[in-house]
Formats: sequence, structure tokens, C-alpha cells
Amino acid sequence: AEIVGGNQAIDAGADDKDFGCSHGAENTVVASNLRCEISGDRASSVVYHRAMSPEMLVANLAVFAAAALQSATGIGFGIFAGPILLVVLNDNSAIQVSILLNLVIAGLLAPMLWHNVDRHLLGRMVIGLVIASPAGVLMFLAMDIILLKSMAAMAVVLTLILTIHNHRRQPRWEPLPARPAEQGLMGVIAGLMGGSLGIPGPIPAAWMSAKGYGKDAVRATILAMFFFSYTIALILQMTMGEIEPDTCITALILAPATLAGILAGRWLGGKLTESTFRVALLFILAGTVVLILATLA
Repeated sequence: AEIVGGNQAIDAGADDKDFGCSHGAENTVVASNLRCEISGDRASSVVYHRAMSPEMLVANLAVFAAAALQSATGIGFGIFAGPILLVVLNDNSAIQVSILLNLVIAGLLAPMLWHNVDRHLLGRMVIGLVIASPAGVLMFLAMDIILLKSMAAMAVVLTLILTIHNHRRQPRWEPLPARPAEQGLMGVIAGLMGGSLGIPGPIPAAWMSAKGYGKDAVRATILAMFFFSYTIALILQMTMGEIEPDTCITALILAPATLAGILAGRWLGGKLTESTFRVALLFILAGTVVLILATLA
């Protein structure tokens, strides 16, 4: 039997009678035009069996590692967890799950790091986010996911080349000046990639690193930008598209591993030197390209 949420389905491994599907039960699950009413205990059993499936165990490990990486460096969750979620869920809802979990991470960490945020840069990037995020969501809704991932891979390859080039230069005591339009452009890029793929961070983070911003400023500013980016993306997903009940259930199942990863990353972040941070950024960007290309098949 299946408990269906929109276009998604949860395989319960039993027939409809086992779940008490009738019109007289207290707890109701509504999915499109189907109303399947099940007892609370049996609904909990369905969620439990799904959470303990091999696929979801892999997803939990992925989001733990990705949350730790993002907590430590400011980016990485969508890059590493996103492709694995795409494989496990086999649906575009993986991007929505990534958005929900990323919003949790940003909401928890950004206030703690606010004192390191470059507020002028953040303000201009948020303006770009507001302008570009609707276009990013429209791309998510209208374009083929393979084309979206191909475009993202090309963008990150260019960013990786730029980062390698700048990594060879001597560290700067102060960030290079950047025009407001250039800062706003980073927000536009983040809005397009965040709305369409749920990964707004790599290119702005690489740009900040190339400009000479320290790891604390990069980490704090990117996480603060994430809070605005994912909030805007979530609102647009809810108004322009649809978030299925099954997507929310998946996010709830993965939330504990995400929170554990945040704690691990907080410890790891204090151990990173400037040089180690920049090397880690190179590996994150390279991993982005590899994982995106791996999911194109």
C-alpha cells in the first residue's frame, strides 16, 4: 500500500486495510484528491520504517557530513548532500528538502556569527537575491533538471579556476575593494543558483576568498546570506510551486542528523587556519563539479 502525498509515495509494505484507511479515523493524511485516514500508531510506524530504510540511512550520513562542512566553512551542504538526496529521493523534491535543512542550519548559526558579517556586502547581495530568486525558482519549475545541473557544473568550474588562480597569490591584509554592482551581482548569481538548485553559496564564497576576505568573514557572511536566500526560495517554492507533505516528512527525518552535524562543524570550524580554509574551499568546489556530473547519468 502507499500513502500518497501529491506526486510522492511512501511504501508502507502492507495493504490499505492494515493502515485503517477509512473516513472515520481521527488522524487524516490529505494528498491531492485522495483522503487516506490512518491511526496515529500506524502512521508513526510508516514513518519509522521509512526512516530506517537503507536509503534514508545513507541520506542521514550525507546530511550529517554536509552539515558539519557547512557549519565549519560556511558552504557545502547543498554541494554534497544535494546529489545524494537526488539519488535517494529520485525527484526534484530533493532540492526542496535541501532548502528546508539549509534554512535550519542558517537560522541556527547566522545569529551566532553576526559580529563577523560584512553588513554592507550582505545588504547588496540580498538585493541581488530578491531580484534573481524568482527567476531561479522559475528555472527549477520549468527546466529539465539535467540542464540545470549542467549549467551549475559549468559555473562552478569557472569559479574553481578563478579560485586556484587567486590561491597562488600572497594573502592580503585587507580585502580588495569591490564596486556595489559587483557585490550585487554575487547576490544575483546566488539567487539564480539557490532558487534553481539549492546551492547559492560556492560562487559568492569563492569570490569573497579571491577578494581577500578572511575565513571568519566568508563563513559568517555566506551563512547570513543563506538565511535570506533560503527563506526567499522557500516562500517562492510555496507560492509559485508546491511542497508536498512527503517532502516535509523527509526533512523531519533528516533534521536530527543535520543538527548533529552542526555541532560537529562548530568544533571543526575553530580548528581551521586561513590556509586550510582556502584549501578546503578548493576541494569543495572540485567536489561540486564531480558530484553534479555524477548525477547527470
